[in-house]
Amino acid sequence: MWRILKGNNLPIPILPILSLLLIVILCSCTVISKDINRDVEFDKNTFELSKTHFRDVINLIGPPAKLSKYNKGLVFLYESIDINERQLGLNLDYNIFRWVKFSYAKGYAERQALLLIFDKEGYLITKHYKEFKENLGSGQAINFLVSIQSLVDSSKLQEEPSSLAWGSSLLKPLPQALNYSQNLGTGESGVEQLGAPNTVGQHTLELAY
Repeated sequence: MWRILKGNNLPIPILPILSLLLIVILCSCTVISKDINRDVEFDKNTFELSKTHFRDVINLIGPPAKLSKYNKGLVFLYESIDINERQLGLNLDYNIFRWVKFSYAKGYAERQALLLIFDKEGYLITKHYKEFKENLGSGQAINFLVSIQSLVDSSKLQEEPSSLAWGSSLLKPLPQALNYSQNLGTGESGVEQLGAPNTVGQHTLELAY
């Protein structure tokens, strides 16, 4: 492919230039992936209501990510999150700029959630499965050429289990400490998905006004 600019008899090779530009762009791309929990293996025909026991569920797909008491029964929450962050970097071969790069990133999370509720005898009474994609936003940075770091904040999806933070919970601000018995991470008051905002549900009791 050739293109002749107006007023100039010299042909300009467009295709090689575009190919070279594409190679430069691809060489400047970085993909950061994080997997939280394993994929949810769910077949809606496998789990029959009033017939499937929670032991059968554990034998088939393993232990849940979260569990809690629910009335006189149990609730299981299986959750899987695949975080993908795509970065595009630009480097200038001039003075000190050759040692740094300008990066732009966008992130998203592909999520699976399976909620199972069992009665007091341990038999399944409710099941709900959902797949969805969540936008995690974008970020920019200037960093060293050889360094790779995440530019998108996904910390809300990477919370440590509440069982590992029971001691530090006593040092939290007063509204959160007083609400600890209703906390959805203790296994006593229900379950919630990772990344749930503090402005809905039982977390509203922890807000300080």
